[in-house]
Amino acid sequence: DVVGLGALNVDLIYEVDLASLGLEAGRERVGSFEEFKDILRSLKKEGKLRMRSGGGSAANTVYALGKMGISSGLVGKVGQDEEGDFLLQDLQEAGVDTSRVTRNKRSGLCIVLLGRKRDRSILILPGANDSLSYPEIDLDYVNKAEFLHMSSFLGEIPFHMQKEVVARTGAKISFDPGEPHAIRGIKELVPIFKRCFILFPSGREIETITGKNYKEGARELLEYGIKIIACTLGEEGSYILSRGVELQIPPFRTQVLDTTGAGDVYAAGFLAGLLKGLPLIRCARLASKAASLSVIGYGRSSYPDAGLLRWILQKEN
Repeated sequence: DVVGLGALNVDLIYEVDLASLGLEAGRERVGSFEEFKDILRSLKKEGKLRMRSGGGSAANTVYALGKMGISSGLVGKVGQDEEGDFLLQDLQEAGVDTSRVTRNKRSGLCIVLLGRKRDRSILILPGANDSLSYPEIDLDYVNKAEFLHMSSFLGEIPFHMQKEVVARTGAKISFDPGEPHAIRGIKELVPIFKRCFILFPSGREIETITGKNYKEGARELLEYGIKIIACTLGEEGSYILSRGVELQIPPFRTQVLDTTGAGDVYAAGFLAGLLKGLPLIRCARLASKAASLSVIGYGRSSYPDAGLLRWILQKEN
C-alpha cells in the first residue's frame, strides 16, 4: 500500500539543557564526525540518554503504518555495521518490508536533544544515506504501491534521485519535505510539487518554502497541482487544505515526553485513513490521534497499533 523513500538513522535521544550546549531549539542540521564526537563527550557529562531508536522521517512513517497493519515497505540505505542491523531488524519487527534497503559504508546517526520544555534540537550525520542514487532504486517495486511517501535527504545525490523517481513512478506521491528540503526553496521543489498528491509540511516549513504564513503559503502551493495539503502546527493542531475543503483540526491533548517523529506518525495516520477511504476530516482526526499517542513515549516506543485504526473505523461506521 505504501512505500517509503527517505533517510534511515539511528536516533540517540538525550535529555539536556540545550542552552548549556549552545544549541537552538527547533533546529535540524548536519554535523561533522568530529562535532558528533565532541557533543557525545559533552552529553556523557551533562545529558541523560533516554533511548536508542530507529529513525528517519519516511522510515518512521512506514514503521507506524506497519504497526497499524498497513502493508508497507522502505527503499533506503544503511551501513554495513551493527547500526544497520539494528535499523533493519526494528523495521522488520513492525512488519515493514526492507528487501529494497541497500547497504554500504556507515549508517546514518542522529542525536536528538530534548530540552526541559520538551523542545528539541537535532544533529545529523548522514552516513550511507547521502550515497543513495537513482540506479539503486527498484522502480517496479515502487510502482506496486498506491502511495510513495518521501521525506528529506541531506545530500544532492539522493535529492536528484528523488526527482528522478517522482518523474517516472505511477504511484501517488506523498511528500514530507522536512527542514532540509524546505530550505532548498520553492524552485528546487517544484518538480516534486507538480506530481504531489498529498503534502505534509509543518507551518514553519511552509513559511520557509513560500515566505508567507502557513495559510497563504498553502494556497500558493495548491496552485502547483497538489491535491491535499496537511499542515502540522504542533500544539495548535493541524490545517487541511484541498479544492473546496479547508479544515482547522484541534490537537488531542496529552502528556508530552518526546515530540520527535510526531509529524511522521501524523502522516501515517492520514495515509491510513486515505487508504481506508475515509473523508478528509476523519483522516485528519485519525492522524492527530496517532500523533498524540506517539509523543507519550521516547522514540517509537508508543507508536499506535492496529487497534487505533479499528477503533476509528468502528466510529466511522
